Amino acid sequence: MTELSISTIHGSQSDMESDFSSVHAEEVDVNFPTDFDKKHNIIINTTPQLEALSARYKYSFAYKTFRERVPRMLNELMSCMKEKEDRIMEQCGDYARFALSRVLWSLDILRNEVLANEMFKHFHDKDSDANDWNGFIEKLERREKNQWFSANWLHAECYLYRRISAAFRREETLRDYDYFSSQKMCAARNIVYLMHTVLKELSQLSRSRDSFQLMLKVSLWGNRYDLSLFKALTDKPIGEYDKHLIEDQSADVWRLLTEGIHSSVSPVTVDIVLDNAGFELFTDLLLGEYLVRTGLVKKVCYHVKAIPWFVSDVTANDFHWMLRFLRDHHITEMSAFGRRLLRLFRNRSMTLCDNSSFWTRPQGCRFMRELSPCLYVHLSFGALAIFKGDLNYRKLLDDINLNPTTPFSEGLGDFLPTSICALRVIKSDLYCGMPHCAVEWLTESDPNWMLSGEKAVIQLAIKPRP
Repeated sequence: MTELSISTIHGSQSDMESDFSSVHAEEVDVNFPTDFDKKHNIIINTTPQLEALSARYKYSFAYKTFRERVPRMLNELMSCMKEKEDRIMEQCGDYARFALSRVLWSLDILRNEVLANEMFKHFHDKDSDANDWNGFIEKLERREKNQWFSANWLHAECYLYRRISAAFRREETLRDYDYFSSQKMCAARNIVYLMHTVLKELSQLSRSRDSFQLMLKVSLWGNRYDLSLFKALTDKPIGEYDKHLIEDQSADVWRLLTEGIHSSVSPVTVDIVLDNAGFELFTDLLLGEYLVRTGLVKKVCYHVKAIPWFVSDVTANDFHWMLRFLRDHHITEMSAFGRRLLRLFRNRSMTLCDNSSFWTRPQGCRFMRELSPCLYVHLSFGALAIFKGDLNYRKLLDDINLNPTTPFSEGLGDFLPTSICALRVIKSDLYCGMPHCAVEWLTESDPNWMLSGEKAVIQLAIKPRP
């Protein structure tokens, strides 16, 4: 297995280990309940509207996630760690060999818990968020939603990656080891030619509505090339992807930054909540540099995950690695761009915000004011917050299966610290703010369209200002 073969829950197909083959065999006919479905009260239906997405509904991507993809991902992670054992010893010391054995044992237990739909366990580590997690799990226990196939999908997935993190962080020699880092770095190195091409085309764009919309769309479609849905890259102009934009409010975002009340307020700050490392992070840095260079904003603040998350999400280490990778690259245009970025970071025109545990909490954004008031206040001082990717979109909607035509601003509930822009390539069965009949038409054409990463939205909810 190569380092790139670890996939997220949205990842590509791969062979299972023998003890997982029976699970795969149960897929033969999804129209009838299996023994597993009967035992765990799986509902043979789609997720009802206004309910949270959950694996308890068989005709949901959440069900497929925990029935197939999560055990596969854990199998692949364990195999990858075994293959990299010698390199881990070089990096972390010989004692890490024993720590790695304990980590592999913990991951195997975790995989079996998912396969058996066992109850969530409490955390006994010393990390600062452990008590908050345990309090949250206690609330799930009282509601009998503390199992993989009864919990809300977002809650269960976040718990999964927090458990993986705990397996490593309880080992002193592996506490700061990013078990997904090599995949993210390798993905970036493998598409340098694409980065170079995009950089040459876009690095000198002037301030105009068309240029701004182009940069926003490049950042949007950069998500399509993350680790989980990596496809053959084409030479198509970015404009050819407009036909795949179901909702495009990029012109409204331009008007907000140029004609809104904040156009006369200094400094104008934009926050970007990042999603994936690699090419997508590169496009997000391009967007931030464009915003500052053209004077559309005075400052861009980036937000990352505090721990390795959903395989390919950006951490602070990934962020700094990308800056060094660009600065030290042998291609002149790449290194010049890297040095330009570092100058912007030195003069505080671009910043990396302090790690916030909120981005790796299980709760949706509507709980931010209560759980992370400092983060909420920080966002409220900005003119715009851009949320990247499918996972952040799910966090915005709290994973509630809304009516697809529900306006985006309503889908956010009472979460609106500032104007919110979502740049989302659709990779899960959750949406709002869609044109009438769009979801029905797309589903009739292809029942799995929402999982392909072919369609996207640019949506905006404007914060009224006094």
